[in-house]
Amino acid sequence: MNPLPAGDYLKYMPKFTREGDITVEENLAAFYSYADNLNIENEDVWMRVFVQSLDGKVRKWFRGLTPGSIAGIEALLSP
Repeated sequence: MNPLPAGDYLKYMPKFTREGDITVEENLAAFYSYADNLNIENEDVWMRVFVQSLDGKVRKWFRGLTPGSIAGIEALLSP
């Protein structure tokens, strides 16, 4: 696995809980923008940082998915 970004990258990371007015699409757009600013290039880093952007029941649901059931970060945008 490739190393995670250096520094305090979690401090300003948008968190998604599925509560409030933020939609899944809006959260993904915010995450992509945030991750682009971190210059993440490796798929394994994208996915490990992405799961850190989830919180509460959403994070529990995501971590409960079968390993390998999401092929990559692009699959998150697929219907």
